[in-house]
Amino acid sequence: MQTFATIVAYASGFALMRYHESTANLLATSLAVDASLAPLTAIVAMRRGRAIRIWAVIGFLFGLWAFIAVLLIGRPKAPGPRQPGEFPPTSDAA
Repeated sequence: MQTFATIVAYASGFALMRYHESTANLLATSLAVDASLAPLTAIVAMRRGRAIRIWAVIGFLFGLWAFIAVLLIGRPKAPGPRQPGEFPPTSDAA
């Protein structure tokens, strides 16, 4: 159980604060931090044009790491206008 709590604490980024408590306390605190960062991560992702539900799940699973990732990832690039002669060509048959 201690190993699982340590994995959850590092995945959420909570273990970086050197929080040393019982296993149950560490798990509960890490999951509370993850639960609070998931909606925040989803809101930032929505404002940057990303999928809200996917980032909410990622935010819950990876906590602080997901929040940092969504802050660093920019907006998706919009497709530019097509240039003449670019695929697919227009057809003159008919």
